[in-house]
Amino acid sequence: MPILKILLPIVLGGLIGYLTNDLAIRMLFHPRKAYFIGKWQLPFTPGIIPKNQGRIARAVGDAISAKLFTQNDLVDQLKNSGAKDEIARRITDAVFDTELSLASFSSDPAPDKPDDVPTPDESDEIGLLAEEDEGIAGRIGTFVTDRVVEKIDGADLHTAIEDLVWEGVQDYRRNPMIAMFLNASAVDGIIDKVEGALRSYLAGDGRALIRRLVTEEAETLRQTPFRDLAGELHLEKEAAAEAVGRILDRFIEQFGASFSEKTDIAGIVREKIESMDAGELEGLVMSVMKHELQAVINLGALLGAVIGAVNLLIR
Repeated sequence: MPILKILLPIVLGGLIGYLTNDLAIRMLFHPRKAYFIGKWQLPFTPGIIPKNQGRIARAVGDAISAKLFTQNDLVDQLKNSGAKDEIARRITDAVFDTELSLASFSSDPAPDKPDDVPTPDESDEIGLLAEEDEGIAGRIGTFVTDRVVEKIDGADLHTAIEDLVWEGVQDYRRNPMIAMFLNASAVDGIIDKVEGALRSYLAGDGRALIRRLVTEEAETLRQTPFRDLAGELHLEKEAAAEAVGRILDRFIEQFGASFSEKTDIAGIVREKIESMDAGELEGLVMSVMKHELQAVINLGALLGAVIGAVNLLIR
């Protein structure tokens, strides 16, 4: 039967190629553990991937962290994704389209204003301020007051007061009689007195007055909706959205660097792969490469059939 003699080598060659490649692929994952005869471990047990799972995990982790998930890739993805634009839009909407204010994010109650607000020249000013609610506004008042008084203490008040006093007495010094009493020595004495009085006032009631005024203004700003503040600053919604976007870009750049430094991507991937059992790992690989591996098996059958046909020709 000449037809059978022709087809048999081709079919056998294709079958051998198919089974050989199928067995080789199965041996990637099977057997899933080592087998022994006595103390002798059977060759090819466990399969190639279970046997080298730790090395594969390290290689994949290093490849992902070095090539697939770099700091620049993370930053670019976050900056160019729709998530950043959505966050910027929501922040801008909160500023322009709601009644949100700093007070909305604070648990500090608005301080109750007394019916009779004391005037700056009342002697109990310092005692009153000590009893005020120490909320956000109070802390801002204390902070700003300390900075203002510190700057004034370090400033050259003498020169500024000297220019002011001399400018104020010029008209009076045109009268010869008055000029005799408002000589340089007298004016210097006035300057020293004014400077001393100013520094003394700033150290006492003046400090209290500055703190009260700053605290009141800070509380007003704390209660004012962001929308109204934006209007007072003539800030348009589109410009605000762009500004928020730029701030988010800078944050993302800093976040990307910090994230890469503090997060061991390679270690996370390595631990995930090492913690999988062989069945899970096989399922993962097959879910991605099932069709490709089947193509390899089919290619083995085709090559086997071709080799069988060639054997017929060279006989």
